[in-house]
Amino acid sequence: MPATATMTAPTTMSATTDVSTSAPTSGPGDDMGGGATEPPMPECGDGKVEGDEECDLGGDNDDAGECTAGCKLAVCGDGLVQAGVEACDDGNGDDSDDCTGACVAAGCGDGIVGPGEACDDGNMTDTDDCTNACALAACGDGIVGPGEACDDGNGDDADACTAMCKSATCGDGALQPSEECDDGNQVDTDACLNTCLNAECGDGAVQAGVEECDDANLGNLDACTVECKTSTCSDGIQSGSETDIDCGGSCKTCNKGKNCAVDTDCSTGACVNGSCNLPTNCKQLKSGLPSTPNGVYQIDVDGDGPRMPFDVYCEMTIDGGGWTLVGRSRNTPSAPGCADTDGGGSFGWRAAQGSLADDGNAYSLDVAGKGLQFTQVLFGDHAGSKAFAGTIYRHTVVANFVDVHQNTHYYIGEPTAIQGACPTGASMLAWMGFTSNVDTFHMRDVDGNGFGLTGSGWRTCYDTCVGGDLNGKPGQIFVR
Repeated sequence: MPATATMTAPTTMSATTDVSTSAPTSGPGDDMGGGATEPPMPECGDGKVEGDEECDLGGDNDDAGECTAGCKLAVCGDGLVQAGVEACDDGNGDDSDDCTGACVAAGCGDGIVGPGEACDDGNMTDTDDCTNACALAACGDGIVGPGEACDDGNGDDADACTAMCKSATCGDGALQPSEECDDGNQVDTDACLNTCLNAECGDGAVQAGVEECDDANLGNLDACTVECKTSTCSDGIQSGSETDIDCGGSCKTCNKGKNCAVDTDCSTGACVNGSCNLPTNCKQLKSGLPSTPNGVYQIDVDGDGPRMPFDVYCEMTIDGGGWTLVGRSRNTPSAPGCADTDGGGSFGWRAAQGSLADDGNAYSLDVAGKGLQFTQVLFGDHAGSKAFAGTIYRHTVVANFVDVHQNTHYYIGEPTAIQGACPTGASMLAWMGFTSNVDTFHMRDVDGNGFGLTGSGWRTCYDTCVGGDLNGKPGQIFVR
């Protein structure tokens, strides 16, 4: 069994030799062998630490042991892997290769960036800049790293975590299953709303270049139609304030038969039960269309009733307007002055005579026969055509005047400030609401205002038409 040598520092050999025991040496140039001799060379493995040997275990010298085969003490970096002590030893001090400068095999988590590692922070925290796999933290690695809201490890933008590692939200530019669109902006007037819905008419947002308006409703009866266009009076639909297609409201008036809300919606001046119809009289026409001028118009006294419409002349300026011409007298030798079948008392009221258009002759409407309703009567001198020339007098009658006088010649009612006397008879004014005792030249309105007629005024008591002259001179009778 080889002797055990101690690991001591090399022993310095002494220069003094024992003459008695040492063999003679030859000096330089001494062919005869005279002079000094060299000491023997150290022999590694002889168990003796000699010369430059750091150790010598004899037969136990081993490159894998503590004393190498070269009689050197095993150290990390000598290129020899000391068994049980070193995991590796590549003989360099490079920490970045497979074997570190500490003779430890490089591994993730050792704090040293080795081969195949992008980083190595020496900790086991997976949520910092360097993962536990020694890879730099990155979106898509499946680990929620710094600056990431999520990381599902895929590049799918259509799930709850986008490819940018952001939680999916409307406006992130990534289309989610619950979104119709997502253009990544906060502009509400383009094709994709800020709610990630496709822009469409009725969503309340005006789409630039496509819509003129968008009021978020599906009605046409306001300033914006269901097609998201501004309501106009020529858009071919009932829109805005119109009561029918392109008429009524703020647009032009509607023709007969069109829908309406008020009289002013109609060209006829009369809105009856929501439909444009003919006015029942000139007063209704004036009320519905205040700017209506004097002229001939058609009226329908009972609307949808059995009576047929007929033409009348409407006086729209005198005494507030809205007067309907019912009688016109003429003092001419060639033409009768009034209807005299019953002594003139029915002129304008229960006898039709003449033509409305023929101003040269007498005209009588036949109010009772036509069913025209009124509450006031207007008397005036005739000036030519249908215009007034002289003083105008107004008389108020009972509200049911026509109904009362359908089958009677005149009305016997409350006397109204009678002055003087007039022969009892069927005079026109007596039939209109006065008693038969009507003063020839004086009568009073029911409100107490005197008419003050002169001797050349209306002859209210005549039972017959005198010389074709109703009431003494040519005149006209209007009602409303």
